[in-house]
Amino acid sequence: MNNLLNRPLIVGVLVGLIIPTGAAAADLKWTAEEQAVINAVKDGPVGIETDFDTWAQGYAEDWSYWRVGDPEIRARDEHMALVRDFIDKGNRPTAFALEPVDILIRGDIALLRLIAEETLLSPSGEERVVRYASASVLTREDGVWQVLATNIVYLD
Repeated sequence: MNNLLNRPLIVGVLVGLIIPTGAAAADLKWTAEEQAVINAVKDGPVGIETDFDTWAQGYAEDWSYWRVGDPEIRARDEHMALVRDFIDKGNRPTAFALEPVDILIRGDIALLRLIAEETLLSPSGEERVVRYASASVLTREDGVWQVLATNIVYLD
């Protein structure tokens, strides 16, 4: 299990997304419905150490995580326990930036493809930047978008 915590696994669950900034924001035009999908996860993981439960509510009860190439998926409860342990040990996500690549919406189901960069700060003060590409399926229930499944590949 310690080996798992040495991986940038927090990023996989954080699949948190944010509105593109700078030139990327100017180049991409999202419809109001597409923007609602981005907004559902735009704040990413920054601040989860103070409000973990609210952040975790953005993921459906049957959410799953798959690191592309792994032989198995990771269920929500297992993944959330690993992330909570990571945070409880003093690690902090301090910055998050995302560039949506594509958003497809069909009724109450959306597919969001993205490239993201997350900065993590260890308890000793060491900063680490993790880049990844992800595809997440979101579902809308009672007007609220939640992440249902995340596929992720680390770029660095």
